[in-house]
Amino acid sequence: MSCASEASRGCAIVAAPTRFAYIEEKEAFLALFPHRYDFIYAPHPDPKKKPEWRTESRYPLPDRQLLKGEYLYGVRFEKNTKYFHLDIDSSSPYHPIGVTDHIICTSSDSEGLHIYFPIAKAINSWKLAKAVSFVLENAGFKLKLGQLELFPNAKAYNNEGTPSLFNAHRLPLQMGSYILNDDFNPTNSAQTQFVRRWKFCQRRNAINTHRLKALLKKAKQISYRLSSKASKFLDDLNTEIEEGWTGQGQTNRLLGRITMRAFVFNHITEGGNPLAGKPLIKKIVKVATALPGYKDWCRHQHEIEDRATEWARCIEDSHYFPYGTAKGKYKESKSSNRLE
Repeated sequence: MSCASEASRGCAIVAAPTRFAYIEEKEAFLALFPHRYDFIYAPHPDPKKKPEWRTESRYPLPDRQLLKGEYLYGVRFEKNTKYFHLDIDSSSPYHPIGVTDHIICTSSDSEGLHIYFPIAKAINSWKLAKAVSFVLENAGFKLKLGQLELFPNAKAYNNEGTPSLFNAHRLPLQMGSYILNDDFNPTNSAQTQFVRRWKFCQRRNAINTHRLKALLKKAKQISYRLSSKASKFLDDLNTEIEEGWTGQGQTNRLLGRITMRAFVFNHITEGGNPLAGKPLIKKIVKVATALPGYKDWCRHQHEIEDRATEWARCIEDSHYFPYGTAKGKYKESKSSNRLE
């Protein structure tokens, strides 16, 4: 009997539900990895051989190309991310490693591990990488190429105009990649199962932003090897500045502290070149106007840029200088309260 005749008799015609569910799950899996620019690809290698990766920068990796499976593919991170993952080589001293709220997969037939940590909300990729690196290294783990790698990586700052790319990682569940159980035994390579686990982890992995900021401050001070005196100086400035205005008559001292921190330490805590001139003035104004109590207690809001200009000129003519520059490291002197 024809479909037309069935329809004329009032019969409902529906497509096979399994097919549409399959396509939907495929799309849900691919959507977990949205950044497709500067992707990497490699021909399928011989067993136990490493892929010969290449980067394609002319166009983004489309879903159809990925699903054809003619090559192995990998992706990078953009400014913000909703996941990070660890790559543990089979010969690494950290293989295997147990953590919570994650998805463990074999990377390939090399028996390396990829551990994915989906998170609830998108967060700055570099900041997340820096904080996770700091936590791992404080716990005794050493990030090292071919041993233990973190994605996204805490890439070095580049002030030469062309931004550096985050390292790329191989996408999961390609040839030789399987989801592992808690005993590190392969279970399956179903994308539907991967998506379910991903969403479960997302609900449980909420990052505390206050904790993240605290970790970043500690990481930056350690990575640049601040002396104990300089570290204490920066901590004291942070303490005074972050409380903001709590009453009248505090603008002069707060602007002085903001200026001092920006001039001496901004290239340490934020990256880039030391601040001077207009960039320094802009930084002072930006920090001051964002502090608690500014709108309620600062009586110089109408002239805040002029005041910032005065303070910038003052510190540039003082005995202070950016930490670690050619002039040498900051050294306390008897007149260290000159800008108070």
